[in-house]
Amino acid sequence: MRAVQVIGKVAPHAKPEYVAAFAQGDAALLAAQVNTPLRLAHLLAQVLHETGGLTIVRESGSYTAPRIEQIFGIGHHSAAVTPIEARQLAGNGVALFERVYGLGNPSMARQLGNTQPGDGWAYRGNGLLQTTGRGQHREMGRLSGVGDLFEEDPTQVIHPEHALKPALAEWTRGACNLLADQGNVRQLTRTINGGYNGYAERVAWLNRIWAVLGTGAPWEAAAPEFSVSDLQSKLNRLGYRLTADGRYGPKTEEAVRDFQSKNDLKTDGIAGPVTLAALEARLLPALAERSAA
Repeated sequence: MRAVQVIGKVAPHAKPEYVAAFAQGDAALLAAQVNTPLRLAHLLAQVLHETGGLTIVRESGSYTAPRIEQIFGIGHHSAAVTPIEARQLAGNGVALFERVYGLGNPSMARQLGNTQPGDGWAYRGNGLLQTTGRGQHREMGRLSGVGDLFEEDPTQVIHPEHALKPALAEWTRGACNLLADQGNVRQLTRTINGGYNGYAERVAWLNRIWAVLGTGAPWEAAAPEFSVSDLQSKLNRLGYRLTADGRYGPKTEEAVRDFQSKNDLKTDGIAGPVTLAALEARLLPALAERSAA
């Protein structure tokens, strides 16, 4: 099934420019080796989450004060926006993005390549995978074969002729086809997002898309992954009863959640760096006892 047909079934309110991009994008998808139902499902899941079901073209910035604190506040973001600032910035996207992405947040500005006043707003989240920052617009343009076009004119990122190019460039750069083959939504999310924001929603999109493209559950169609079988084996040494098949299915996620809950970790079912470190720490005493024996 073509990507545009899947979109018609799962994203009925998609923006016309996005629909047009996918309607003419079959060759580009194949060139990026998004050539299996599982790869397409994972790509679309990430895209549909990032764009709110293909309804978001640019990051709006029309946030309430509580939402600003939740996303950009102290302990959540390098901007460390205070409650007083959040109230002042509420509903003012231009000022907000200059504060959090632009020169008002020097460390993030350097990371994003935002060097000029106004860059925070001009190069805010953009397009299918919400390309952000002057530097990222420049890099995606060059990787897409259009030179400095996206830096010079960010609106071109969402033009039907170009919209798939930066998304597929980012997908290819992150070796995301391999992650899709493994069904690794966790690492895909981290690669695209930089963290695990919206992980549950991305999984929900994947399941919805897979109901159109495949049979069974998407994790069942994935190739076994050594890091998952290793995780399953380590959990089993702590008393869990998992089949070490290398697939991150609901039983594995449930075991991870249980381990997280019992070890005062964020209970999200994601075996990220913090959870894996805690798991290793729990296994050390058992290894020491075995060595002593």
